[in-house]
Amino acid sequence: MANRKAKGEEKVELNMTPMIDVTFQLLIFFIVTMKFRLLEKKLLSHLPTDFGLNNSTDIVEENFVTVKLKQRRDRPGKRLAEQSTQYYIESQEIEGRTKTEIYQKILTQITSFRTQMKDAKGKIDAGRGVPHQEVVSVLDLFHKANFESITFVGLSTTKNVIDGENWFNKLRTELRAPVQ
Repeated sequence: MANRKAKGEEKVELNMTPMIDVTFQLLIFFIVTMKFRLLEKKLLSHLPTDFGLNNSTDIVEENFVTVKLKQRRDRPGKRLAEQSTQYYIESQEIEGRTKTEIYQKILTQITSFRTQMKDAKGKIDAGRGVPHQEVVSVLDLFHKANFESITFVGLSTTKNVIDGENWFNKLRTELRAPVQ
């Protein structure tokens, strides 16, 4: 062993450039040949649109069926997860012992509305604090009832604008106040 080192044997070096080239060529090949799965059961939904500060409900849409979800706040001190949600179709409250029963009643009513009007559109009005899971469950019900157009109603803009103005006025007052 000592003789080999003494004779000045050369070190073996691997040239990494061809290996890196092959790796990048394989990477490019797999990226180019990969086929992405198309979204299955794609559902067109329209997000809320802003109509300015006009919050009047004078506009009556005849071919819309509205499912409204409200967070029940009659139990102060309870955690949000323990609160319950109230369901309405138009202005009629849907009641049931279990969520499955409530969902079945909603599905029955929106399906009958859909059979009466073939061009019917769905509208989901979820209030503040309603869990997303319940909104998605109602969206699934509209999908099962073969609604092609579903609209989500946004929160009232008047309250948001008033809150923003109050915050801005408070900030302006604080900035104008003399520093002590």
